[in-house]
Amino acid sequence: MQKEELQLVRLQEDTEIKHFDSGDEDLNRFLYEDAKEYSKQLLAVTYLLEDQNNTISYFSLSNDLLFYSDIDNKSKWRKFTKHIGLNFQKRKRKSYPAVKLGRLATNKDYQSMGFGKIVIDWIKYSFTNNNKTGCLFITVDAYNNSGAVKFYENNGFQFVNSNTETDKTRLMYCSLLEEIIL
Repeated sequence: MQKEELQLVRLQEDTEIKHFDSGDEDLNRFLYEDAKEYSKQLLAVTYLLEDQNNTISYFSLSNDLLFYSDIDNKSKWRKFTKHIGLNFQKRKRKSYPAVKLGRLATNKDYQSMGFGKIVIDWIKYSFTNNNKTGCLFITVDAYNNSGAVKFYENNGFQFVNSNTETDKTRLMYCSLLEEIIL
């Protein structure tokens, strides 16, 4: 399959969703039963990566903030803001704007073929080029399993804190400043 054969579609109320099965019932159900309602209620926007016959992948985006309280402690917040180059501000902020990657799933027939990376790269590009709002981070509550965590780490995400090692999901972030080529 060539990239030229793919189409990115913003899910609308009248969009017919092509065949999709990620192998995860929760992710499948969200796409087929909840995504249009989330859009209608202004909670999230869902995009479909499609070929002629299938939905290859989908993802949902919403607004988010990365809060001071999300970070383990004050010294880690200072290191965090210094690491990403935010130490220029005279007034210390308690939060920074982000886009939340709420759901990301790939059709099981297309998994491990790089489509997740294509989605992440598109999000990074969209929020660093011609973005209409301030957005410093991408955040995600990644499923707390080795496959999902490794995928996000391989795409530039880091853990926000270590408090959730036993939880179902882990809060991770990716700095968009690191994506900008000066």
